[in-house]
Amino acid sequence: MVFPNKVKIAYGKMRGWAVFGKIQPTLGLLPRIRGKVYLNRSGELQVGKRLNIIRKPWGTQLTVVKGARLTIGDDVLINAGVGIAANIEVVIGNNVMIGPRTSIFDSAYHRIDSLDDGSEMAQRITIQDNAWIGTGALILPGVTIGKNAVVAAGSTVTKDVPDNTLVAGAPAKVIRELTIHDGWIRR
Repeated sequence: MVFPNKVKIAYGKMRGWAVFGKIQPTLGLLPRIRGKVYLNRSGELQVGKRLNIIRKPWGTQLTVVKGARLTIGDDVLINAGVGIAANIEVVIGNNVMIGPRTSIFDSAYHRIDSLDDGSEMAQRITIQDNAWIGTGALILPGVTIGKNAVVAAGSTVTKDVPDNTLVAGAPAKVIRELTIHDGWIRR
């Protein structure tokens, strides 16, 4: 049986099934993967058109546990050394750029103390369209990064980031508002 929007990925680059949007698998629309990408997937992975993953000099790892979902929009750039782990759901919009050595985890993976009941360990992460996540950023559970937002290099995002803002620091705080004209796409 042939699935026009599903491609079996060869072992060595990625392993497993990936869904590449609702597109016919033509060269111009399929993902561009340079180097090794480690795919640990028992949940649902959906990838839009023209995903670009750069692996050199560090490997990139995508993890989607059973029952979880990782959705990546169209024209997304994932740079070298990025780690994305979906235990519930991670949604990455269109035209998003993710800098090298960035970590996006929707789970804390363990309780903080004996009073923690574990109910908030995993929470959905959303990165909206045209956002830019700088090198070495850490995106923690329950965060929404707004449309056109920029997360500065080395920032730790613990709270929602408003649309059209630049945030920086650990924890990340709003530095300034950005001027973004309608239809402008970050490249």
